[in-house]
Amino acid sequence: MNLKLKIWRQQNAHAQGKFVDYTVENISPDTSFLEMLDILNEQIINDGGEPIVFDHDCREGICGGLASWSVS
Repeated sequence: MNLKLKIWRQQNAHAQGKFVDYTVENISPDTSFLEMLDILNEQIINDGGEPIVFDHDCREGICGGLASWSVS
């Protein structure tokens, strides 16, 4: 799958933020959303940018915790 994402980016609580468009390509339907963000972050870092920061659960899927999205 190829996905187009609009992600809110903001340097800190006092900075003005904006939506930034990203495209991730060749994502398997079996890829979780968090794994897809990891793939996107690798792409951003390879392009010399700042990765997307987010809080998340343990990713094991056994604790019942939900992802807490604090995307910057």
